Amino acid sequence: MGDLEKIYSVLKKSSGVYTDSRNTLQNGLFFALTGEKFNGNDFALEAINAGKAIGAVIDNPKLREKSNKFIYVKDTLKTLQNLASFHRQRLKCPVFSLTGSNGKTTTKELLKKILNTKYKTYSTIGNLNNHIGVPLTILNTPISAEFLIIEMGANHLNEIKKLCEIAKPSHGFITNFGLAHLKGFGGKEGVIKGKSELYDFLDLSGGKIFVNYNNKDQIKQLGDKKYISFGKGLKANFKIEYNYENKDNLELYFKGHKFLSSLYGDYNYPNISAALAVGYFFDVPIQKMQSSIKSYKSMKNRSQLININDKKIILDAYNANPTSMDCAIKNFEIRFPNDNLIIIGDMLELGKYTKTAHQKIVDLTKTLSLKKVITVGKNFFEINKTPNHFIKFYSTDELINYLRSKKINEKHILIKGSRSLALEKLINIL
Repeated sequence: MGDLEKIYSVLKKSSGVYTDSRNTLQNGLFFALTGEKFNGNDFALEAINAGKAIGAVIDNPKLREKSNKFIYVKDTLKTLQNLASFHRQRLKCPVFSLTGSNGKTTTKELLKKILNTKYKTYSTIGNLNNHIGVPLTILNTPISAEFLIIEMGANHLNEIKKLCEIAKPSHGFITNFGLAHLKGFGGKEGVIKGKSELYDFLDLSGGKIFVNYNNKDQIKQLGDKKYISFGKGLKANFKIEYNYENKDNLELYFKGHKFLSSLYGDYNYPNISAALAVGYFFDVPIQKMQSSIKSYKSMKNRSQLININDKKIILDAYNANPTSMDCAIKNFEIRFPNDNLIIIGDMLELGKYTKTAHQKIVDLTKTLSLKKVITVGKNFFEINKTPNHFIKFYSTDELINYLRSKKINEKHILIKGSRSLALEKLINIL
């Protein structure tokens, strides 16, 4: 029996795979991964002695005799990925992968809510969508699963390709090509090429590609590849219409039926449409899709509409890139044209595009009817801003100190920025 088969036999007896010794999994299989600031091998014996782990996969040869529950390999990360691929070959269910610059997690959660009404559905937890998270998702999916949804993230070329080789998706969708991770991708063309690695894999493997027909960049990129389209217009395979006049809910029409969503932001229309198209393709009844869309609530820090006293706050502080920032600001100004305030934080991983991207956002705000603009972070701070309604802070803590002494009177507030700024801390101050 080879190492992979031996580890797989332990996996089948376990309750699942985990890599963080702080979050122990009873009867789980521990993988000792090594990162820049940690070495999982240092915690492997602790995981075993605590009585939680059924076994531990290590790659430190000095530890191999410390416990008969240790399984030594040369590279724990590579073994984790190979084991995931090994397990994936045994799954009989559809595997739906999605990637894109914005909206991945929201689309994944909408789709899971719909598919769960008909199938035993598993999916990526949170946004664990990288070279570690994807294998963990696969390995923690039981053979009995009837559907698996895998979110894929990337900030360099060939990352999606590698994840596809592990996950072997049978179906897939790219939300959009946005200006995200420009430092790693090298520019917009790199983003398009990198994300399209999902389409390339599906095309070569005979999988099914889903695409938003109204996204011309994606239609152009697909070229002669076969695809299933959804969106507005007669040429889409699944025709979906939006009612922009409804200011209380997002309202869609599909197959002669109305769908209502409490999600905030017109930019969520394509995300909902993708979930509807895929759900219909997999024979989920219309009524179940209606109730799923209606009951879905936005996840923490992702375009949350929060009512505090007499204020309406849009909290979108999970992540930010030039595309999502542009959409968020424009949508907010249309929805709340009066008595408004935006608090925007730095956008990261933009490389040589950093200064230009932040300047464009500042220039955008000058063209809109915004009563006040507050910026947070080094990148925005260093850009010269002349209008009186601009206030800038180097850090979130500086802004919090300011807000403790200055009352915010505006009734409509947008909070948007990258995760590292933790702008959600402002909620308790406002």
